[in-house]
Amino acid sequence: MLIRRNPILRSTSRNTPNIDAAVGKVSRASCNKVVCFPRNTLHLRTHLCHAEPEKGAYKPPSMSDPNGQVRLRSEVEAPWRAVRFALFGFSAVSAGIGLLVNLPQLIGALGGARNAFGVEEIGTNIGINAAVVAVCAFLLSRDLKARDKQMARLGREEALASCQVQLANGKRKSLAALRGFARIVVCAGTNAQVAAAMEAAAPYKDELIRRGVLVVPAPIFESPSSPTGEPLPPPGPEDLRWRAMPLQMDRWKEWFEKQLSVSDKAVPDRGLYLSLRKDGRVRSSGMGGPPWALLAAQLPPEEGVFKGFLDGMDGRV
Repeated sequence: MLIRRNPILRSTSRNTPNIDAAVGKVSRASCNKVVCFPRNTLHLRTHLCHAEPEKGAYKPPSMSDPNGQVRLRSEVEAPWRAVRFALFGFSAVSAGIGLLVNLPQLIGALGGARNAFGVEEIGTNIGINAAVVAVCAFLLSRDLKARDKQMARLGREEALASCQVQLANGKRKSLAALRGFARIVVCAGTNAQVAAAMEAAAPYKDELIRRGVLVVPAPIFESPSSPTGEPLPPPGPEDLRWRAMPLQMDRWKEWFEKQLSVSDKAVPDRGLYLSLRKDGRVRSSGMGGPPWALLAAQLPPEEGVFKGFLDGMDGRV
């Protein structure tokens, strides 16, 4: 069951076309249908399987739409935020309308109008309505700032999720495709820094593999003109569940440089590390090498009694 579900281990045969030359049958998982062609219409197969859906047809959320994915994750993490927006907004509007009604009443009471309410009563109503408007505006502003901060964080995580890696068996996967199956730890720096981080992880390799840790050594700050060391060899078959090779290094470097631009303390001189939870959220990050001993001690194992039950209890490292 593990081999069939885990994208790191399962075969790629389900994602490839199955063409029977004898009858001209094409089956693709991406188009979710079986199309039969005569032998002399082979040029139509790819076009029909990738045809655009009808206008107005339902399009399920996809990782190709990062903004939609960010909104979905934001709603999952804060499901009551929309309710709070409505509650604070309507309360502020209601109190504001009451405040506008109280002002003419106050003017009439001060002018000695007949049947006017007392000045003290009107003053109390004005104070209550003004306090409600101020409190609701403060709470709404705080919730809006929290939403913007959360959306920025989720946007960075989704941008990182689009980065590609190559597993030891040759498969190419995005980090998003590994969610739920691996806890990614990225070691970024020069060749020497990345090699030092991998060497420090060697004593904890077996324990980290038991905890689903997949290491991505990314020498993105290596200068081609003045290399600091030999690059790591490609991962072998024994590294299938331990190490992956980053692809499209420019995208990895661009992502880390954006994070450095918003942080005054982080500098790449000592190397950087990034630890992700199983669901793709950033668990921790910092300068230097990852805290392998803490990862091996705090992360729950993938096998045994607590498999799956402690997936969300990933610790703080």
